[in-house]
Amino acid sequence: MTIASDHAVRRSSLFGWLWSVVVLGLGLWVSLATGEWIALLCAAGLVILPIGGLALRARRP
Repeated sequence: MTIASDHAVRRSSLFGWLWSVVVLGLGLWVSLATGEWIALLCAAGLVILPIGGLALRARRP
């Protein structure tokens, strides 16, 4: 792996973690503020679907 590609992988991983934390935090906040659980469910979906897509893409040859 070259230094440039290693840097890109680290940057995309960092972005993924930050995206996950922000979306789940926002979903939790909206869920607590409104008393509805659907906001947390939608936030979890916004995190799980991209991770699943990345996992499927990583399996392809």
